[in-house]
Amino acid sequence: MKITLAKTAGFCFGVNRAIDMVEDLLKSDKKVSTLGPIINNSEVVNDLAFRGAAYVDTPSDADIDSMLVIRSHGVAECVVKEIEHLGIEYTDATCPFVRKIHKIVKNAGDSTVIIAGDSNHPE
Repeated sequence: MKITLAKTAGFCFGVNRAIDMVEDLLKSDKKVSTLGPIINNSEVVNDLAFRGAAYVDTPSDADIDSMLVIRSHGVAECVVKEIEHLGIEYTDATCPFVRKIHKIVKNAGDSTVIIAGDSNHPE
């Protein structure tokens, strides 16, 4: 039997980017928290937590001396303002493609925006 791995197997660009950002921070010996699970993969999230990058549910749950990483799904502008108000150092691992969608919706003006998907999903 021959097994052929598809060229596009594995994580997408945005997920790889987010994981790489957290791993780089861990290598630099920074205390790291992610705002929510960094990606939708419990194996990876658990491995990162084991290595020191546990996730928090809200910015106020993060230690003031940790680097808070915004998950690949992004967050609302009000959440970023809350992080800044709390004085927490952070880096944004939002997928550039997700950020582009957020920008399109923000600039939609009076248009009706319909989003199909799981209403409980962080995006």
